[in-house]
Amino acid sequence: MRAFLLLASLLLTPIAAHAQTTRTHGITVLGTPALPPDFKYFPYVNPDAPKGGEVAVAAIGSFDNFNPFILRGFAAFGLTGPWVVMPGGASAGSSIGHVWESLLAPSADEIATAYGHIAQTIEMPADRMWVAFELRPEARFSDGVPVTAEDVVWTFNTLRDKGRPSFRVMMADVADAQAENPHRVVFHFKSNENRQLPLILGGIPVLPKHFWDGRDFSQPLTTPPVGSGPYRIAGFEFGRTVVFERDPNWWARDLPTARGTNNFDRVRIEYFRDATVAMEGFKAGQIDIRSENIAKNWATAYDFPAVRDGLVVKQDIPHHLPTGMQGFAMNTRRPVFRDPRVRQAIAWAFDFQWANKNLFYGAYTRTMSYFSNSDLASSGRPGPDELALLNKYREALPPELFTQEFKLPVTDGSGNNREQLRTSLELFKQAGWNVKDRKLVNSEGTQMAFTILLDDPTFERVALPYAQILQRLGIDVRVRTVDPAQYQHLTDDFDFDMSFIIYPESDVPGNELRDYWTCASSKASGSANLPAVCDPAIDDLIDRVVTASNRTDLLTAAHALDRVMLWRWYVVPNWDSRSFHIAYWQHFAHPDKPIREGFNFDTWWYDASRTAATEAARGSR
Repeated sequence: MRAFLLLASLLLTPIAAHAQTTRTHGITVLGTPALPPDFKYFPYVNPDAPKGGEVAVAAIGSFDNFNPFILRGFAAFGLTGPWVVMPGGASAGSSIGHVWESLLAPSADEIATAYGHIAQTIEMPADRMWVAFELRPEARFSDGVPVTAEDVVWTFNTLRDKGRPSFRVMMADVADAQAENPHRVVFHFKSNENRQLPLILGGIPVLPKHFWDGRDFSQPLTTPPVGSGPYRIAGFEFGRTVVFERDPNWWARDLPTARGTNNFDRVRIEYFRDATVAMEGFKAGQIDIRSENIAKNWATAYDFPAVRDGLVVKQDIPHHLPTGMQGFAMNTRRPVFRDPRVRQAIAWAFDFQWANKNLFYGAYTRTMSYFSNSDLASSGRPGPDELALLNKYREALPPELFTQEFKLPVTDGSGNNREQLRTSLELFKQAGWNVKDRKLVNSEGTQMAFTILLDDPTFERVALPYAQILQRLGIDVRVRTVDPAQYQHLTDDFDFDMSFIIYPESDVPGNELRDYWTCASSKASGSANLPAVCDPAIDDLIDRVVTASNRTDLLTAAHALDRVMLWRWYVVPNWDSRSFHIAYWQHFAHPDKPIREGFNFDTWWYDASRTAATEAARGSR
């Protein structure tokens, strides 16, 4: 799921206001919302898109319940909506078959902007110490029961107290939630420093209190839930498939935030244990659309008859989104990774140029920042404004942070990276590790050893060559691939050495950073803080990002935070791409307007004539 938790100065477009409060139809953190209070639909949708048809998509792994908000069990894919806040970041843009809605709905073509959905208006006081949402009286759950402020309050309290521990981190700045009347809910804040809170709260799912009466929320849910969204679960077989069916009487179908979206009558999620088998299912026409994230596959695996005959479309869709950080996270809870010199040495041994040339067909760019592809990324040496924040921690921070530009090694791509490996060995030596009898050992003679944990065999083609390089340095490195369910369990419990991780980011990073890299999240099971980042400087800088009152202060704090994270070497940076690779059978039509997010499947629709032509062509072959 990609990050959409928002921060910066909260600027509201007023619908009506008095001396103390401002009422608005939408919230943005960069200027004012682009759409007026009376907008009819998002400008990137086809408001007259026909409804109908079925789409089949693939998921890897398994599922055993329908509660994605807890640690226990493995919830089905596709339950939450396009902006339902989840730990580790919120999903923005495309969603498939979702059953729950949130108070606000995002715009896929605006930066950090959301409009009233279940809530028709948002109210804020001048001191920003609370936010109130006025619910639409027509809002209904799928069983016909009205959505009330009491449901919102119950949802907030339940997620905070019984949901994934990360929810407590995300909602820590909220003092309480109160239902002032059946259609008005007010959240009071502990301070007015965290300017993203109204948007975080607008993104929580609204769950039906009456449905959960008599059920234990902390346990996996094995019956289809009552939701507030456009789809209901029509059928399922745990571990194999789940079918979502569109509700033709969905209460929000004519709202401006919903018109032209959720156009398929049925959405079928087919589960595969292996990504290779899922690809074969797509080639056979059992799966209708897939997003490809393996460069080798995109270059070589789509040369099959349906593509050559034009029955399958292969399309690169550029986007303008921050790409965040992707890399191998080192779990500093393990003694082997506690010394930052060891972590730097391990990172220095990764030969990106060889991998990009030989494994990725030159498709990727090396990731050099936790905020890559955005103006939040640091560069050069810190300037005066950053130094004003960093000097407080100068004695505890690496001296190179203040005097050098952060750089990653660059090789010739031949696979002969001896110069970089010599640097790694020197760093290991400084940390007390030396080569003896071709083994990298500490003062006690114990060989350095760790395991790289994966949840997809596809990534073995990257991890295994990297492990071989590290083995040349005398390290006992192994690669272990487990199924997605076991992987989730191991990472939720932080029971791993090194693992692959993605930290998504937005143009306005905020409270999600507290789940990523704070001392509190390092102790919270299920958080995104896999490396166990716990540093007073990082905690302070995250607070400054979250509480920044303007874009200039935000950039300064983000640049400083980025530098500290990079120079602490928690992650071996990998690569990123600035486009989506989408392949689909000719069953669909979609709006032609390019959007900032690049790809938004919510706006596509089933095209009966194209489907008929495609099936006829397949039948004649």
